[in-house]
Amino acid sequence: MERKLYGTVLIKASDILDTLADGKAKSIQEISAETGIGAPTVSKILTTLEYLHYVSKAQATKHYSLGSKLVQFGLVHTQTTDIVDMTFPILERLQSKIDETIHLAVPQGDKVVYVNKLEPKHQGIYMTSKIGMARDLYSSGIGKSVLSTFPDEKVDSYLRRTDLKPFTKHTITNPMELKDDIEKTRKRGYAIDNEEQEEGGYCIAIPIEKAGKTIAAMSISIPKFRLTTPYKTEIVKDLNIAKSNIEDELNK
Repeated sequence: MERKLYGTVLIKASDILDTLADGKAKSIQEISAETGIGAPTVSKILTTLEYLHYVSKAQATKHYSLGSKLVQFGLVHTQTTDIVDMTFPILERLQSKIDETIHLAVPQGDKVVYVNKLEPKHQGIYMTSKIGMARDLYSSGIGKSVLSTFPDEKVDSYLRRTDLKPFTKHTITNPMELKDDIEKTRKRGYAIDNEEQEEGGYCIAIPIEKAGKTIAAMSISIPKFRLTTPYKTEIVKDLNIAKSNIEDELNK
């Protein structure tokens, strides 16, 4: 017997989300062409999906990509993947040396999503966050560490479709300044978030690669008042040791 399905709008919404699942930001016309759904209907469904955070829209280009809500739903699976389990003892060793907030994140479209977090054990004041929280690539240290691994043409494409809105007065909102910051990140090997995502916060982050592809990133976040030049040097050194240990395991 043929199954009768209800909710044709839901089916169309599912088709739209499937189209965006390849990670590419797309216009209404592109989504319409790929799904066979009329552009006016696509537009109406996307408006609802955006309201629910199932998709996000880049204001500069009006292109759509998967939203943070779907990323959060995927965390139940993500948190059981090898990267989380494998890195945990290494991150614990890192925290035994640097007693600050440590994050592990994975790239998801134009954002990174925290999939693991270790909080300091002996600090009364520290940076807080939640597993499942999504951060933009341009405003967070962990996001910029991922962005720095993009080839130049991919960075340019990202900048064309992204509205660089400020989160604090320190957020880099000028595309040329951000490209300059990305180049500095590439040269020194780690990214810095100097109160760009959150006032009073300082983050040092580094990408994690497997077979030449960036699959994750990790960071150490601290209140800026606790930062000194020797402490920063120590953080960078220990982050690089952890990165080397993780990549050795990943590339076995």
